[in-house]
Amino acid sequence: MTSDKSWWKDAIGYQIWPASFFDSNNDGMGDLPGVISKLDHLKDLGVDLIWLSPVYDSPQADMGYDVRDYESIWDKFGTLKDMDMLIAGAKSRGMKLIMDLVVNHTSDEHAWFQESKKSRTNPKSDWYIWRDPKTDAQGERRPPNNWRAAFGGSVWTYVAERDQYYLHLCLEKQPDLNWTNPETRAAIYSTAVDFWLRRGVDGFRMDSVVAFWKDPRFPDSEITKPDQEFQPMEGKYIMNGAPVHDWLKELRARIEEDHGSDVVLIGELPATGTDEIVRYIDPSAKELDMILDFDHFMAGNDWHADLSERTRPALPLLKDAIIKQQDFMQSGWTSAFTENHDNPRSIDRFGPGDGEYRNAASKMLAMFLCTLSGTIFLYQGQEIGMTNIDASWTRADIRDAAGLDYLNETERKFPHQVAKQEAALEGLRRLGRDNGRTPVQWSAAPYAGFSGVQPWIRVIDNYKAINVTHQENDPDGVLFFWRRMIKMRRHYRDQLIRGRFQVYDKENLKTFTYVKTGVDPADEILLVVLNFGDENADVFVPGDVNESSMRLLLSTSSENPLDTEHGRRLHPWEGRLYSCQRKGTDGC
Repeated sequence: MTSDKSWWKDAIGYQIWPASFFDSNNDGMGDLPGVISKLDHLKDLGVDLIWLSPVYDSPQADMGYDVRDYESIWDKFGTLKDMDMLIAGAKSRGMKLIMDLVVNHTSDEHAWFQESKKSRTNPKSDWYIWRDPKTDAQGERRPPNNWRAAFGGSVWTYVAERDQYYLHLCLEKQPDLNWTNPETRAAIYSTAVDFWLRRGVDGFRMDSVVAFWKDPRFPDSEITKPDQEFQPMEGKYIMNGAPVHDWLKELRARIEEDHGSDVVLIGELPATGTDEIVRYIDPSAKELDMILDFDHFMAGNDWHADLSERTRPALPLLKDAIIKQQDFMQSGWTSAFTENHDNPRSIDRFGPGDGEYRNAASKMLAMFLCTLSGTIFLYQGQEIGMTNIDASWTRADIRDAAGLDYLNETERKFPHQVAKQEAALEGLRRLGRDNGRTPVQWSAAPYAGFSGVQPWIRVIDNYKAINVTHQENDPDGVLFFWRRMIKMRRHYRDQLIRGRFQVYDKENLKTFTYVKTGVDPADEILLVVLNFGDENADVFVPGDVNESSMRLLLSTSSENPLDTEHGRRLHPWEGRLYSCQRKGTDGC
């Protein structure tokens, strides 16, 4: 377990999705001045690391993950001057700022692609991934292989000027860059990395690192869905190729040469096994400082399963995913998060949703995240317990490009099956990306205080009950608890941030019990007990914990304890944090 004092290890991270954070100029879209105006809210919460989702100039085909110019800001978000003011404002409050580094692909409107597509001989002809067409038995032009894009359809789009197809693992408007080309990598560093480090950002969350490499043979995927023309991409053809490690080493070396060793690099690595992840985060490798793993979101489900078929994970499966992520501390460093811009709200994914136990469960989930080792990231609105969209949301309310593609594809496949189409919409309500992209609920004013006009996406109806202003003055509210829990995390940093994680009730379907131990085994240990259910539950005391030494540090419940002489009992969705000692240590 590492013990160095890199600044990002003790940081409390907070992800901002700028379109939905705060609208300063009443055009319905969040913006950089809006972020600046709320920096004190983040400071009061205890945040000292901001992760800013893409703000680059973009046609917005995929909410900024289609970059048109890395050195400019999308005009709806503001200007480079606004970005400089945000960086300065964060630093003046003792906060670091990292940006999304979106360099697996660009927009098809990027100047590089506009030149690349002109011919096979132009200076940037090899900056993207081009392949010749295939011809079928009827002599018709066909894509180079049968891969299905992440958002539906083929991963290939034909360009007549070159008589070739370009690769896009995501949308047609997101052509993939050719990382095998040294000129491409050099340009990426100059315009997307060095440019921003010189302006004062402190690092990057690297989007889609896992997919920088693609098998240059582009073989067909196995046919697993015979009723569909295009087949799910197989990970062995698009994920974690050996060259990615060389490219990351090269990038790290350039950064350290120009900017020193304090720049943090965080890689997005979904569906990646432990051994492979360790290769990225091993400090001696000099590649990534930590990664974002998504197994806890997908626990119990197949990555290629239809949204309507995905289920809530049984608690032991969630524990397995968390154990995997926490074990990265033995080889390098890890991150911990339960919400982001691509996933539903944690209160709905792991909790009871918006109902009787919402407040209790939101606080329990705050305790859960704040007691995991590594660098934690809250997501905007999580600090007040924002929820998913609800059953009143119709197709017309959906804004996510991937969600709309999913609905369109369902309608094409099942044009007369209303039940199938409704199931798809319900899948989006439960798991779609719009769940995390609704406006932050600042107050009970119209449009939740996010804007003075109708926002770009609908506000969730419960904003009058769930908002920052209301919770600022509620000592039993979620916001108060987050502030308290973050202070607790810092106070017990040796155990909660840098400590060893050990689960004791792995197969229990109702409770999640684990111990956090610091570097010195003689120090006090912390016992975390979480009730993930609507019924009372017993506190499980591990056999190697001296029960007489247990001292309650914090409970998420303001109700009278259910403890009796016969044992300790948890309220529904209650979490408790105990200080204690192991049997056999001094003082027991």
